[in-house]
Amino acid sequence: MQRRESALREQIDELEKRGDFVGMVQPLTDLVDVLSRKCNGPACAVSTETADYAATLDRLGGLHRNLGNLDEAQDIYTEAVKVSAAVFGTNDPNYATTLNNYAGLQRLRKNYKESDEAYSRAEKIYNDTVGPDHVLTISCLNNRGLLRQDEGRWEDALALHEEALRRLRSRPGDETAEATTLNNIATALYSQGKVDEALERMEEASKIYLEHVGEASDLYLGQVNNLASLNLAAGNFEEAAKKLEWVVRRARESFGPTSQPAQISARNLAYAYKQLGRDDDAQRVAAEADSK
Repeated sequence: MQRRESALREQIDELEKRGDFVGMVQPLTDLVDVLSRKCNGPACAVSTETADYAATLDRLGGLHRNLGNLDEAQDIYTEAVKVSAAVFGTNDPNYATTLNNYAGLQRLRKNYKESDEAYSRAEKIYNDTVGPDHVLTISCLNNRGLLRQDEGRWEDALALHEEALRRLRSRPGDETAEATTLNNIATALYSQGKVDEALERMEEASKIYLEHVGEASDLYLGQVNNLASLNLAAGNFEEAAKKLEWVVRRARESFGPTSQPAQISARNLAYAYKQLGRDDDAQRVAAEADSK
């Protein structure tokens, strides 16, 4: 069993390095199964309550969530929360991280009340264990801000993101988290009609991402997508189309052509083409986006 586990880990690592997240699903599922059967003591037959199993289950749930497989992610995360509580206890940052990830899934599923409750529980655990200025706690603040954005509570969202930025800038060394927060602020500002301020924050974030994580990073992919969306909403269709062409290509390579990120960005590209009078291109891309 040890050889099988090692081989799966190597396969998963290689697929992740290549950005083949669709290809990671089966070997990661197989690894979860292997770890669920792994015996850690002379008298045991099945041992699922291990830190390794809990972390791998969480990882598989996150992979399905990011690929848009929300029903699969729901089943896995429901189990992951139970396992994490059993392994780490309910006042441990590892358990808080699983709660935080579970809350993110509920946000995607528009279960806002359940998402808010899980985020709040995770933030309290982080505050009590690693402190209010730790990057994990700050990440929870940002996530709560994103939830407020989904709910249309823009002022509340902006206050949470600004507080996250203040804490990050008080402790150097978390540049990517700072860029993510700037991006969140930009979205909240734009939603209040503050376009110039939004563009300023978003450009600041873009420079940080490009410098610290590089063009191949998924963080940079998300940033370019956000810039494209802002340009699209502002009526800058030429600039939006240019950025979305790159985003669509990268999203398909990383997440698969039928993944939620690839399909959403493709529909946005089709819209940009339509506004530019490129009807044939718009129809072609829209058809690709709707293919199963």
